Amino acid sequence: MISLQELQQEVAVWSAENFGDQPSYRPLLGVQEEIGELAHAHLKAEQGIRGTAAEHLAAKKDAIGDLIIFLTDYCSREMISLQECVEEAWAEVKLRDWVANKVDGLTQA
Repeated sequence: MISLQELQQEVAVWSAENFGDQPSYRPLLGVQEEIGELAHAHLKAEQGIRGTAAEHLAAKKDAIGDLIIFLTDYCSREMISLQECVEEAWAEVKLRDWVANKVDGLTQA
């Protein structure tokens, strides 16, 4: 198992070797492309067309993996810790209770 921090370090090295000092908007555009691929795979699976269930699942998994790689590269190029982003966001999100509070998900103190 690889941590997000380790992944970010490895992706940064790989990306620098393969793409040099490219601007951060390029991996960000890759994120957008992969979101489209994930949405496409999900839609076609839901419609039951253009492939088998196994093919759609494989396409979804590929898009998700690529999304993480592109986000990791973007974070490195922006000097942002992906690990910190995920930990900080999860610390906030896990406190929300949308069943108890449908307005903002915040629990009452």
